[in-house]
Amino acid sequence: MAIPVASRAIYLNCAFKFGFWSGDTEPTQFYDPANFTKLEITSQKQETDDLPSNMDGSIGDLLASVNKPTDSASLAAEANYMPPALFGLLLGADISELSQSTSAVTDEAITPAVGLWVPLANRYIETTGISAKTSGDVVVAASHYSVDPINGLFKALDATGATVAKISYTKSTRSGEIYDGGKALSKYVKFLGTGTEKTSQKRCRLVIHKVNLAGSGTFDPVTGTYVSGAFAGKMLTPSTETSPWRYEYLDLAAA
Repeated sequence: MAIPVASRAIYLNCAFKFGFWSGDTEPTQFYDPANFTKLEITSQKQETDDLPSNMDGSIGDLLASVNKPTDSASLAAEANYMPPALFGLLLGADISELSQSTSAVTDEAITPAVGLWVPLANRYIETTGISAKTSGDVVVAASHYSVDPINGLFKALDATGATVAKISYTKSTRSGEIYDGGKALSKYVKFLGTGTEKTSQKRCRLVIHKVNLAGSGTFDPVTGTYVSGAFAGKMLTPSTETSPWRYEYLDLAAA
């Protein structure tokens, strides 16, 4: 397809898969696309280095002006729907698997306080089958205490609840993901984008070869809406490439 001389607009709809570099080795596996609401590429910043004349008759005139790069190309992105691997980077979190099997806990010792939550030895417990007793093995009615089964907390609601000295319950079988967040994490990421240029209805491809990406925004779990996170990083040019990113506009018509 010959490069045309006529002007045209660019209006893109894109989806970007991503993968993580391993040292100097490119990704060999890629995750499904994230729902990026922003993926802003900033070209290398440049400043001019001017040579003004100091000669009589031309003082102040430029004898030469050279542009020199002062900052590398960079990426700023925002997303609100993504694979867990990208959520981990967003939160600065190491991700591990949560796994707990069902088992009974009998007569766990506890020292309650009226009106205050006291931690149990386990989390994720069954809401049924809980039994609380005094040190003399007198059963205390459930109306005198409350249990937070997710966090594994016990609260005495009154003086009678405060007489509880041991509690029996069952740990639930649970699986999930653990995010140990707040760390200074970054990863080298490669983006493979496919899209449609809407004004011409032609398909396109956009590749960001290598960006040192890190979470750059805030995490607010109580906004009452979808969590939207920000990322930022400097773009590198791998030894096998000639630029930090590439856009390919195709002669393939959009379906």
